[in-house]
Amino acid sequence: MEQAEIRVLLEKYWRAETTVEEERVLAEYFRQPEIPADLEPVRGLFAWREEEAELKPGVDFDRRMLARIQGMEDADRPGMRQVRGRVVGRLSIRFAAAAAIILCLGIGLLIPMISRVPKRPVAATAITDTYTDPNQALAAVRRALLVASVRMNEGKHITQKNITRLHDSWQAATGD
Repeated sequence: MEQAEIRVLLEKYWRAETTVEEERVLAEYFRQPEIPADLEPVRGLFAWREEEAELKPGVDFDRRMLARIQGMEDADRPGMRQVRGRVVGRLSIRFAAAAAIILCLGIGLLIPMISRVPKRPVAATAITDTYTDPNQALAAVRRALLVASVRMNEGKHITQKNITRLHDSWQAATGD
């Protein structure tokens, strides 16, 4: 298939207008060893989709599902309820209700105490320039942007590490 047709299909794909057959054509195209450099980042998306399609439940999937079903049946017993997928007794629900009431009373008592704090008037201040030399101002902005960039990259690395941990946990849970 020609690159122009692939690019048209990609545009349709980004607008969520492709059919299943058109998506198969795109996936087949991105399996080729040679594709244009500007389309290289998209290859990973279609490779990921194929990997996800091949996921199968783990060996203990049936056992875990049967245990959950059994838990739902246990919720039908007298004195038991199912809350967020867990079977709990009425006593647990009463403790949770009591904690909620205590929390509301505590907040209700704090609000009047907070509202009694005298508020200071906001003084009007004039805005003045920090730098007289534009080159110094530019250097300060560059330093600030560099610090922001470094912090964002640190966050990106932390996020990538957490995604990797999540992926590893998912593979361990599914038995792959």
